[in-house]
Amino acid sequence: MKPLIATLLLCCSFAQAQDFPAGIYGHEYTAQAGEPVWDLRKVGDGLAWSGNDGAAPVLLHNLSAEERAAFWQKMDWPAASSAAAQCAGNGDDLFCQVPKRVRAGISWLKDNGSDFFYYSAMANLGDLR
Repeated sequence: MKPLIATLLLCCSFAQAQDFPAGIYGHEYTAQAGEPVWDLRKVGDGLAWSGNDGAAPVLLHNLSAEERAAFWQKMDWPAASSAAAQCAGNGDDLFCQVPKRVRAGISWLKDNGSDFFYYSAMANLGDLR
């Protein structure tokens, strides 16, 4: 019985969303392929986001399950799919990672070439690379 419990615990821990990964991201509309646009660095329990415009970094926090669910509801996406996402944001800007198998069920994301997207009220939804 103990190996079964350990297997179930290990399985369930992978099913929960993790923190949004730090890294350097771009998008398909840059002048040169692979040009960095956003730099997200780990700072404490969150991230510091800086763009290539030289502005001071902006602090982001990893979204809770409730915050992800609220965003999914705002976008009118299938509610259950928010559990597989990893997102960080600050109220105005949002960065998310959504696995391909989950994106397939979200019309706005199914054709994205990447697991990552950026959202803001001004810029709307963009595919990160």
